Amino acid sequence: MKVFCLGDSLTEGDYGVFGKSGIANVKSENYSYFLQKLSGCEVFNFGKCGFNATSYLNFINNGGINETDPDIIVIMLGTNGGMAVEPKSQGYFDYIEIINYCKNEFPKADIVLCTPPHATENDYYSNCGYMSNIISAEKAVRQIAEDLKLPLIDVFGFEEFCEENTSKYQSADGLHFNEAGYKTLAEFIFQNLKTLFPERF
Repeated sequence: MKVFCLGDSLTEGDYGVFGKSGIANVKSENYSYFLQKLSGCEVFNFGKCGFNATSYLNFINNGGINETDPDIIVIMLGTNGGMAVEPKSQGYFDYIEIINYCKNEFPKADIVLCTPPHATENDYYSNCGYMSNIISAEKAVRQIAEDLKLPLIDVFGFEEFCEENTSKYQSADGLHFNEAGYKTLAEFIFQNLKTLFPERF
């Protein structure tokens, strides 16, 4: 079975840099790496650091997804730039277009949406300013999942990823995960996928 993971730096596997922002520190031990180990599936990572829904749509429209025949597509976007629901932002519409692209290109695949994870508001960490984006994206992704009748994994609401656990899971910059964080994210997503698709796992 093949799983495609679409998203931003939190999918690609950016570990962050302490005291810095905007500097990618990508490692191979991302959540898709751990998801493959847990599930035994063939998992492909199409995460792109710094991308929002608009830039990601451009990426896929220009051949960014270079594999075929996924069984499940997991989309986790919104940390960069957010997505407004009222009034609907360009990112909101582009997120829907990403879904439409996946439906058209991979009609047999199940599409699963994820709300973006919590990030710190503690200014000790260099990437402490993302929560307003994340909160708006959480609302937008939830609305899109409801409107399009797509399954939703509520990463934002996952109790392990909270302010009190920033040093445990997002220790470099308060936004990007460390190895423990990516492993925990993979475990949470895998548990949800097993619940959503028991016949597949």
